[in-house]
Amino acid sequence: MANLQIPVPDTFQDEFKAMLTIAAREAIAAAKQQEACYGKEWLKQKEACEWLNISYGTIQLWKSKGLKIATVEGITLISKTEINRFLKENQI
Repeated sequence: MANLQIPVPDTFQDEFKAMLTIAAREAIAAAKQQEACYGKEWLKQKEACEWLNISYGTIQLWKSKGLKIATVEGITLISKTEINRFLKENQI
């Protein structure tokens, strides 16, 4: 089988390596953030939205429809167990 070689300038290689490095760092940071949510029972509203991949407005709607939350010293927390209960009760 023939080998196809395409000459690539060193500047392109350096830029490509830099882009890959940035993409890898961003992917690792996102994975760490998601993993932080998976290991705990209680989530802040923003974390719950990220965990469920839903908007803040959806959480507000769910609260008005019976999703129970806890607010302690101004911090609103939602239990994963409560989220699962709410979703099971509202599944069709």
